[in-house]
Amino acid sequence: MDRQAPGDETPVTGTIGPAMDARVERTRTAVMEAATELLLEGGPSAITMDGVVARSGVAKSTLYRHWPTRDALVLDVFGHLAPNLPDPDPDLTFEEGLRVLAHSFVEIVNDPYWKRLVPAMLLLKSEMQEIAALDADLKQHQDDVVTPVLECGVDEGWLAPGFDADAISTLLIGPILMAALTDSTPLTTEFADRCVDHFLAGVRGTTSVPT
Repeated sequence: MDRQAPGDETPVTGTIGPAMDARVERTRTAVMEAATELLLEGGPSAITMDGVVARSGVAKSTLYRHWPTRDALVLDVFGHLAPNLPDPDPDLTFEEGLRVLAHSFVEIVNDPYWKRLVPAMLLLKSEMQEIAALDADLKQHQDDVVTPVLECGVDEGWLAPGFDADAISTLLIGPILMAALTDSTPLTTEFADRCVDHFLAGVRGTTSVPT
């Protein structure tokens, strides 16, 4: 029986759906791992079709079958690596919700993939409309997660109605992002809690809050 080339997904006699799906998933995993390694080593320009073929062992014909262009592959890699900010429990208080958000951001920015992903996205979103759209989707997801926590702050009297969600998020998360990009301080949950403490101290200085 002839052996298949690496990554060749042409079904053999008797192959059924689940087996085919498993091969497709293995191919995707191998391609994403190879492309991620190239991104970490050399930035987005290092993600090339030939480079992924050489690194993953997936046949070039298979790669082009799933990703017709390099841009399609790069977009999929960025979507694969994009961080997912979890929703805090809606029953938490405003302060508790802020701490969950800050801890989640610290966990995300500690990921070495993220440190490569963000600068690369800033570089590519002016060149690739799809990357700009992905960046907008990530921003919208962040807003969808953060806004309910801020609305809890309104309900508890910490924040005024009509708050500027972008400005408040920047005040809370900005120090964490700066620390991540500059490696100026260890990114720990303790640091995240200090950021929340300073944020709440600022809020206390500008609004009438519950005691």
